[in-house]
Amino acid sequence: MNTMLAATVYCIVGCSTGSPDKEALHVLECDTETGAAKIVQTVKGPQGTTYFQVDGEGKSLYSAIGENGRGVIVKFALDGHAIGEMTRLAVLPCETPCHVSLTPDGTRVAFAAYSSATCGTVGTDGKDLRTFVFPDDDMGDNRNRQQKAFAHQTFHLDPSGVGRGEMGVVDLGCDRVWFFDPKTMERRKDLSIKADRGDGPRHALFLPGGRNKVLYVVNELDSSVSQYAFDGAKFALLGKASMLPDGFNRWAADGANLVTKAAAIKTTADGKVLMASNRGYDSIAFYDVGPNGKLALRNIAKLRGKFPRDFELMPGEKFVVVGHKMSNEIQVYAFDREKCTLTPVGAPIPCWRPLCFKFGS
Repeated sequence: MNTMLAATVYCIVGCSTGSPDKEALHVLECDTETGAAKIVQTVKGPQGTTYFQVDGEGKSLYSAIGENGRGVIVKFALDGHAIGEMTRLAVLPCETPCHVSLTPDGTRVAFAAYSSATCGTVGTDGKDLRTFVFPDDDMGDNRNRQQKAFAHQTFHLDPSGVGRGEMGVVDLGCDRVWFFDPKTMERRKDLSIKADRGDGPRHALFLPGGRNKVLYVVNELDSSVSQYAFDGAKFALLGKASMLPDGFNRWAADGANLVTKAAAIKTTADGKVLMASNRGYDSIAFYDVGPNGKLALRNIAKLRGKFPRDFELMPGEKFVVVGHKMSNEIQVYAFDREKCTLTPVGAPIPCWRPLCFKFGS
């Protein structure tokens, strides 16, 4: 009995907008020994929750919804793995954010709204809203995707690992990452990253526990992962690793549109293996993280479904849960760490456009 309980974990799944049944969140029950999974709770009402973040105590889930053309920062109560009542915290001066995170001290909700290039933070009590809008001053070379600035993700230089708590915001349209004081949204003009033109940076992360001082940025348009060394004052490009097989052409026949685009970036708990997903060439690329922080490609694992926008390792790291967004399904894969391969486990689980996964107890 105890073994059975120890093997059971729960994953919260966020859905895209537009669900016919207005499904916003699901709770997925998973067995870490067999990979078996099933949905045990569904929250309906809000039209999607995009990305979300759970606080350090596991008591609240913060996300964003859309109402009357405006984004609203919301909080859901959590009781163990059960999702409870939703509270509206703050109405934003922009559309629904595509990404939400929490500052390292857990006092502010950070957000990035793609189309309007608006980013900002607000207190977890819904007060003291601060925003910044990226200027359309340095667009990239991809004319179909980089007509203007596009704020895509917020992340944080955690004082326990690297930096002093500054907030980074990734701008896909202008190929850059800018940094801010999350309490005031004043820009840190001495700290920034300029990616190669046309990269289209999407998401970024540091390794867990400050294992090295390298920022890893997945480039949506270039289907690559850039590595930037950080010395506490500036970033320097270490290298760029492709997410695609040699010879694969990411451009469509018209020469203007992409047939594939990168999405999520994750890492194992020990920070020794980094993973990034690609939509179109539906796959997850695996890399060894070298002592200097540089990446070495291990394998590109093809997936069963379409458009893997997000994925997450189960606790124990024997399995990976993947959201095949355009297949409207969740698929569990067995993860062979030695070979960096993925093998489907069981049948896909129907789910409207899954796009964010977080494991809890």
